[in-house]
Amino acid sequence: MSEFDSTNFQRSAQSTRERIIVAAARHFARKPLRSVPLKEIASDAGVSAPLIIKYFGSKEGLMAELIDFSQFKGTLSRAPFNELGQRMASAILTGQGMAGQSMIPLIVGSLDSEETAKVIAERFNEAIADDLIHRVEEDGPEDISHETAVYRSQMVISLCVGYLVLSDTGLIDETNAPKISVEALGSCLQQIIEHG
Repeated sequence: MSEFDSTNFQRSAQSTRERIIVAAARHFARKPLRSVPLKEIASDAGVSAPLIIKYFGSKEGLMAELIDFSQFKGTLSRAPFNELGQRMASAILTGQGMAGQSMIPLIVGSLDSEETAKVIAERFNEAIADDLIHRVEEDGPEDISHETAVYRSQMVISLCVGYLVLSDTGLIDETNAPKISVEALGSCLQQIIEHG
């Protein structure tokens, strides 16, 4: 057996990558992307800043890695049409990204980077929005245009993300009001999906 064991090296590389992701998630959840020095993430992960660049290409690349909507892919295409609102509400209100935390602080923290915002929008569209548009257009109770399906989907997504952003930033005081339920939000979303 050689002194260099590639299995241990791969395990070590994966462990290093995971430490970087966890450290980055903590920092990006507290501060906007541009306010987080790469050196702070590197220090918390026990690595050098150039190693982070090697793994992720840039700080923006690292942020984009944290926001992963792949767990939602196919959620809407498998659901009965009359349950799309419920599925959407459940996916968005309970969704977590890499490192097991809510994606909302990460999304809000990435808004100061146009590059990262574009990547996030593309991933979101691939995982959720494209399915929703297709379902609204093809399976809805009315014969509607593609543009109308896109508009309804954008309204649904805006409502979900808007609530979460306001909640996360403290602009919705959840201590004095009951926390919105998946069922209540789902009913509202279903109304928009079906009737605009």
